[in-house]
Amino acid sequence: MRNLAAILAGAAISLAAPISVMAEAPGSVFSQDKLQWKAGPAELPRGAEVAMLFGDPTQGGPYILRMRAPKGYKIGAHKHGGMETMTVLSGVVRYGQGAKVDPNAEKTLAAGGFAATPAEAGHWVNFEDDTVIQVTGVGPWNITYLDPRDDPRAAQR
Repeated sequence: MRNLAAILAGAAISLAAPISVMAEAPGSVFSQDKLQWKAGPAELPRGAEVAMLFGDPTQGGPYILRMRAPKGYKIGAHKHGGMETMTVLSGVVRYGQGAKVDPNAEKTLAAGGFAATPAEAGHWVNFEDDTVIQVTGVGPWNITYLDPRDDPRAAQR
């Protein structure tokens, strides 16, 4: 029941907050062909690209982004300080929740598939195809890998 309340609260914030600040955020209305794709942050494995739609995940407040990743891209088991939702726009992902990757606990999500992850809940995503997802959350965004060996920042040191 607490998870449902958190999901509903997050959805209400995600839907209501942009209405109040949209006038202050130029560029919040644009067509898909105008997205500005950039390399994903250092916290994610190389190979993904991100396009910001709304807000700034490094700051407090709501944000919406799109991420595209190639077939075979994997984000190991991790958690975030805030709730996060993911909608698959194209392609296929395998999504699971738990402290470590367990293929028996994964769900296959194709275009239109949706997952809501509560704050501090372990989860992972494996991209089975070239895929685009949309991620919504309330910042500041952070990521903690549950197995430090999965953290791409460790390989950069």
